[in-house]
Amino acid sequence: MSVRCGMTSCTHNDNDGNCYASVLNIRGERARITDETLCCSFIDEDLRALMEFSEEFNSSNKRATTTNIKCGASRCIYNVARLCKADKIKVNPETASCDTFITP
Repeated sequence: MSVRCGMTSCTHNDNDGNCYASVLNIRGERARITDETLCCSFIDEDLRALMEFSEEFNSSNKRATTTNIKCGASRCIYNVARLCKADKIKVNPETASCDTFITP
């Protein structure tokens, strides 16, 4: 159950595609296509330096897994009671959208 993220500018990403956010929040209540979803846990690495409590964002040394993903993309087949039930997800490196999003 893995999370692969191509957003190398995200403060949660170790630049090898591993996400270390304690919780991921995927938005897209009305999404019908991947580009209408969004990883709202994305925090630009450059902004991290400006944040007084930036260490809170990466305080866990554990890689993110699909067991800690809140999903607001209600039309996705992996969304069960607003939680992601996919075995693995991939966050798009250009748009921070959820590339695992699939509608029935």
